[in-house]
Amino acid sequence: MSDLLNTFKDRAEQLVSAINDRGGIKATMDGLRRQMAAADRRRDMQKIRSELRRLDGQITEMITAVGVQAVGLHKSGHLHSPELAPLCQHIVELEAVVAQQKAELAKLEAAQEQDKEQETGDCPSCGRPLLEGATFCPHCGTAVPKPQVAYHFCPQCGTELRPGAKFCGKCGHRLTS
Repeated sequence: MSDLLNTFKDRAEQLVSAINDRGGIKATMDGLRRQMAAADRRRDMQKIRSELRRLDGQITEMITAVGVQAVGLHKSGHLHSPELAPLCQHIVELEAVVAQQKAELAKLEAAQEQDKEQETGDCPSCGRPLLEGATFCPHCGTAVPKPQVAYHFCPQCGTELRPGAKFCGKCGHRLTS
């Protein structure tokens, strides 16, 4: 057992000697120190960049707040700065255009919702929406199967039916379309 340990010790010393002969351990340690210093610098640079982004955000928020105050003063007639008045007036005009665009968008969205309400399902061939009463798909030309008649009253006895009923609950008449 001691022969094995001595052999291992000799081999380890030879390996360390070989590395040192080539400047290995010292060079490796110096390289590691340089890498650690570079990593520290990168970390410090990242911290500073992050702080700069935070400060720039605060500056932008403050400029916006000043602008909002200036526009408010302009709207109320209390802004007497000839330099800021044209800028504030332009903002007021832009706000009016935004209001018009929002109203137009609301109209279009309402019309789109109305169109969706008129759709009666999807084409079995292409999957696109079908309009109420369509006999052919306007997108692919596939014939649209006729919807099953939803009876509200039994055609035999006139009894009011539940939605989705297949037979009349009073007379037993089969409801097929």
